[in-house]
Amino acid sequence: PTLAPFDVISDMWRGMRGSMLDMYRCPDKLIEAQDILLPMMLGAALANAQAMGEKRIFIPLHRGADGFMSVAQFEKFYWPHLKALIFGLIEAGLTPVPFFEGTYDQRLKYLRELPPGEVVAWFDRTDMACAKEQVGDVVCLMGNMPVSLLQSGTPEQVRAYTKYLCETAGKGGGYMMTTNTTLDDCHPDLVRVWVDATREYGAY
Repeated sequence: PTLAPFDVISDMWRGMRGSMLDMYRCPDKLIEAQDILLPMMLGAALANAQAMGEKRIFIPLHRGADGFMSVAQFEKFYWPHLKALIFGLIEAGLTPVPFFEGTYDQRLKYLRELPPGEVVAWFDRTDMACAKEQVGDVVCLMGNMPVSLLQSGTPEQVRAYTKYLCETAGKGGGYMMTTNTTLDDCHPDLVRVWVDATREYGAY
């Protein structure tokens, strides 16, 4: 795995409050720090991929979601270095798998800047119908099945949401069914309902 440069600063160095204040108090330094971090994050990802024999690189995204910063701030402070990281991984023959934590409804248009067929986009709470419409021809869609449904939902709810994902995100292909986060503490019976419904509604 690797991280977007902004997330390294926000997660490990400055904290969320500090990095958000930096966007107003010292924006040029914040961008310069990401310029320095980018080759480091890319180099570490490539070294780990080679050592582990991995072709897919997981990129959890922590601060780029709709609720953390404005579209203008995302465009200036977050997206350029994330995009460069993704392109660097692709150029190295790897498949980036960014995990868009939270909601990215306002950010989908930026994914159209990525090369078609090279990225697997794992979504948490993004509107999957919109994602399919806006970027389904650019990235492979993945995720959005709420773990909460598999923990405490009803079989009917699980089947209904599985059907929704298959008929929207999965329409015409280009979608991998999985949860919106790690598969923890799920009820085995509900997972079986989910698997069976995926086989039923996901068949071409």
